[in-house]
Amino acid sequence: MRRSRIIPNTGAITVAGMALIAGISVKRDDPRKAPLAEIGLSVQSLEPPMRAGLAKFEPAKGCYLGAYIDFDPTLKLSYTDIGGRRHHEPGPFEKIVGKPHATYFFYMGYGSRLPVDWIRRLGSEGKFVHIALEPNDGLDRVRDDSYLHSLATEMRRSGAKIFLRFASEMNGKWTNYHNDPKQYIQKFRLVHDVMKKIAPNVATVWCPFQTPVKYIDRYYPGDAAVDWVGVNVYNVTYHDNNIRDPGFHEDPVQLMSHVYKTYSKRKPVMIGEFAATHFSVVEKTERPEFATSKILRLYRSLPKFPRVKCINYFDSNNIKFVKSRENNDYSVTSHPAVLKAYKTAIASPYFLGRQILSDVERPYARLSEGSSLKGWIGLKAEFDQNLGITQIAIKLDGRIIRLAPSKSSQFAELNAAALPEGSHLLEAEARNEDGELVGYSRVEFISEG
Repeated sequence: MRRSRIIPNTGAITVAGMALIAGISVKRDDPRKAPLAEIGLSVQSLEPPMRAGLAKFEPAKGCYLGAYIDFDPTLKLSYTDIGGRRHHEPGPFEKIVGKPHATYFFYMGYGSRLPVDWIRRLGSEGKFVHIALEPNDGLDRVRDDSYLHSLATEMRRSGAKIFLRFASEMNGKWTNYHNDPKQYIQKFRLVHDVMKKIAPNVATVWCPFQTPVKYIDRYYPGDAAVDWVGVNVYNVTYHDNNIRDPGFHEDPVQLMSHVYKTYSKRKPVMIGEFAATHFSVVEKTERPEFATSKILRLYRSLPKFPRVKCINYFDSNNIKFVKSRENNDYSVTSHPAVLKAYKTAIASPYFLGRQILSDVERPYARLSEGSSLKGWIGLKAEFDQNLGITQIAIKLDGRIIRLAPSKSSQFAELNAAALPEGSHLLEAEARNEDGELVGYSRVEFISEG
């Protein structure tokens, strides 16, 4: 008989209010000796969607809006994650551009600590979290080891839906994982396989740069290792700060065409990064007409390319913030004409500002007595916040699997498939600042093994 393997979790889930059944505070730990407030227990499947014809997190119609905003100089409200890196809050950006965005991305070096607090924060706001994970120290460091496994475990525990864009722009010589396509494929497959096994809330994205096209296909890890195919597209007035290498003529639709034609019948396509210059170091003059024309051209064309299901704008002033690439200002908020163009481009309802759950990506539902559970399950405690609750404990068969202050999210996870088949007991206990038990719930469920 298999034994359960339960892992405490600190993922971010919104806590909803529940009706007060009785308001008597008691110091006894026996919930049977006094009426208490009911603590609701809700469940959500953490298994990947299996809907025919759609990949993980893929909307049936439309295109998710996404952005990178950490290097936007006009944004002031920020959050510093547990690793000390600053991220701009989505709210002010969305207010400026006039529309919510479904996903935000950040960069992370392979081997670094996962900013799980920021991931939970975005996930709790209903955003997809998009991580550009870059093995900048080379592919030899990517191994089937404790770091990779703990990374996957923390991603799962976050409770967020995550796009993991591993080692993108591999076809470019500027990356430190360009030289050996065979090794690249091996490492990409490793990352995918570990995520698939441990973190079903993660979708892997394979994402080359727009050029050189001739090298792109040799790095493809295969359909089994890729959930989404991406491509990074940039329109610049001059390449590499070289006045002799202009880019005025380049069409963003054409720049994405090879990836779209080659892979869109097999996978949904994500434009991992897109941006257009409105000021370059080479010219030292504003070129808003260049940026506006490229932005409008690409966004207005995407409905004709229905397999492009996500586009992320790189809203960054690289001249000010990126030491290694002090070349272009791509920000959409710092020039009124560019901002107007972006607001116009994304206004269509075709562009999705929120997660669209498929019929198999189920929202949380109240756990009822005698329910059957299977696979990875997320558990959420719901309570009336007027009770003065300061701590929640969630127990499985008498063992605490989640203990946390009430101000943090009351979320736990378990692998029902690892439990012995048959009946099991879930309990939720809520206490106030004096340690009094003020809320309680118990539900028996059936593990399908």
